[in-house]
Formats: sequence, C-alpha cells, structure tokens
Amino acid sequence: MNDMRFGDMLRQARTTAGLTQAELGDGVYSTHFVSLLERGLRQPTPDMVQHFAARLGMDPRTLTWWVEQPPADDQPALTTAVFAANYARDMRDDGLAACEAEHAASIAFEQRNAPVWWDMSMLQAQSLIGLRRLDEAENVLLTMDRSSLMSPTPELRSIVQGRLSVVARSSGRLVEAVELARRAVELTGGLPDHAPARLQAAFILIAALSVKGELDEAWDVATSLDITDGASPAPSLLIAQGAWAIGNVAFRRGDVEVGETYHGLAGKLLLPQADLQAWTEFHRASADYKLHAGIVDDSVRTALDNAALGLQLVGTTTHRQELELAQARYALLTDDLDAAQSLLKGLINQRDLLDYVAETDLEECLGLYYAARESPKQAAHHLAAAARLHSEAGADEKARELLDRIQDLSG
Repeated sequence: MNDMRFGDMLRQARTTAGLTQAELGDGVYSTHFVSLLERGLRQPTPDMVQHFAARLGMDPRTLTWWVEQPPADDQPALTTAVFAANYARDMRDDGLAACEAEHAASIAFEQRNAPVWWDMSMLQAQSLIGLRRLDEAENVLLTMDRSSLMSPTPELRSIVQGRLSVVARSSGRLVEAVELARRAVELTGGLPDHAPARLQAAFILIAALSVKGELDEAWDVATSLDITDGASPAPSLLIAQGAWAIGNVAFRRGDVEVGETYHGLAGKLLLPQADLQAWTEFHRASADYKLHAGIVDDSVRTALDNAALGLQLVGTTTHRQELELAQARYALLTDDLDAAQSLLKGLINQRDLLDYVAETDLEECLGLYYAARESPKQAAHHLAAAARLHSEAGADEKARELLDRIQDLSG
C-alpha cells in the first residue's frame, strides 16, 4: 500500500459522489485540509473517517481499510503534524488549526506521547471554541478528561474543567458553567495563590457567576484575588486578565468608578505588540461593558476604534460580530438609529453563528431600537425573547430586569 492510497481513493469517491472538497468537509474540515488528505500529505483520524463516510454514504470500514497507518514510532510524522498545527494557529486559521491539531493529537496518542497529545487536543478544543463549534469542543474536552493519557495533576484537570465551563457558558447552560468553574477552582486549591492555573480558574468562575447574575459572589471571588500591579509575582498578562475580570463585575454591579479603575489597569498592561488578540478583545469588551452601564464618552469611542483596528489583523467572524453588537449599542445610545439599523440587520442575517451571550444581546438591542423608533409592540417582542433566553439559561435576575422594562413600555 503506497502513501497516496487513502488520498487517491478519497478523491475518487468524492468525485463519484459529485461533491466538492468544501462539500465533503461540510464546515467541519477545511477545504485546505481535505486537499492535504487527497494529496497524501495527511492521514485521517477515526473521527475524520466517520465524517467522510457519512458524507459519501459509505461504510466507515471501507474508508478505514484505505488508511495507511504510520509506524507507531514515526517521530518525524508527529513533528511535522505538530508544526502544521502550530503554524495554522499562528496564522489565526481556527478551521485549519482544529483539523491539524486533531491529526497531530491522534498520532501523539498512538505513540503514547502524553505532553504532545495534551497540547494538540487543547489546541483543537480552543480552535473549535473560537469557531463556535461548541458541541465538538465539548466532546474533545470530555474525551481528554476520560483519556488514559490525561495527567492526574490538578493544574491540567482544572484547565479542562475551566474550558468546559466556558463552553457551557457560551451555550447558555449557566448553572452547569458555574458548577464546572467551581470544580476548576477546587482542583487548584492546593496551589500557591499566584499560580497561573489557580488565577485562571478564578477568572472563569468570576465570568460564569457574573453572566448568571450572581454578582455579589462574583465580587467576593474577584476581591479575594491579590493582583496589585508591581506587588504580585504573577505575570503582567495575568494581572491584566484579573483586572479585566474584576472591572467587568464592577460595571455589572453599577460600580462605574471601580470598573474604570480596573479596566484602566488592564489597558495599561495589555499591549498590542505583546498580544494583539488579547489587546483587541479587551478594548471591545471594555467598550461593551461601559455601554451596558450607559456610558458614552471618548474612552468608549477610542476602545471601539482600537478593537476595529485590531480586528483588521486578528480575530474571527465571531469577534467581528461581537464588535458590531457593541457598535450597534453605541449607535443606539447616541441616537444614530440609521447606523444601528444597518448593523443590526447584518447581525440578524448571521444570527445562527451567535452564542448565548451575543444572541441575548442582539435581542436586547433590537428591543432598544424599536423602542427608539416608537414601536412598543416590536420592542416588547424582542425584549421578551431576550428575557426568555436568559431565563432558560438560568440568568433569572437579568430576565426579571427585561420583563420590568417591558412593563415600562406598556405603561
């Protein structure tokens, strides 16, 4: 069996089925990665075989028979696969990174190379989260948690639980998100206060509690952290992330001055030349939290402009949608209803890509838009939709706030 066997057979089967490479990948595997498979430059994982068999209407065992299995100790193959996955990550191509990381993780698993398997599996999960393919990301993380290669160390188990919490939060399962985040924090309980894994777990718990509306507890967790700039042994990026998280809670609680202080610290420490993606996302998020607090000033406009500048170089479709939501809210608060209408219309056309937080925000912005247009029935419809989404997710306090706003409209 030569190295091209699987690729040749896959190409022939795809052509016979009348599918393009994009149709064969079906949004799960990129056209570029399918091309690599067909040219014999990659071999498929078992999950890939299942996917392609379903798309081709074939028995998975047939495709499995085509696969050229690499030698168990083929170190060059693993090195090449890891390089390809990291290159795709560095190029900010989440779709390709997810494919390449899955391929590399499969080889590492066969070779029982636990560190590389961990890195590549986590890269696959993170890339899938970035693509908002949350069910797939969750499956990868759950498989990691159950794997025989999973290290029993609290740091690594905490990271998996934390990522599962992020997936649950983005999916609108807020009670579960809080439980998973608590578990991540518990796993790091024996680590030093400034251990990165412990701080990251705390940040994820703060976010889960905050989105659920448990602001007092979120504030207790936030203020228990010692992240004072210059006095903490934690890296500056972690201090920035902590200040960012604490500022978020402060804005949600209505403590605007405290929120601005902490976001000011985060802004001072997050530099575009050090981490452009984090810098871009911070400015988008900072503007968004201020806008939710009713703040419309030069700092908000600057933050939106910085985020837009960063997204010219980094970021995904999801990140751009989140920025457009913030821009729409800014337009609403500055009475630029035509700009708001244009932004909201574009978001409605892509709403199937929105996660729970963005979808509820879109419905709330639509409610504000129609209220400004003096269409109370349409405004109430969208605010009620946002309230329903919050209630289903477990954010009961936020749902009640929106229902009160509907009452004000009818009054």
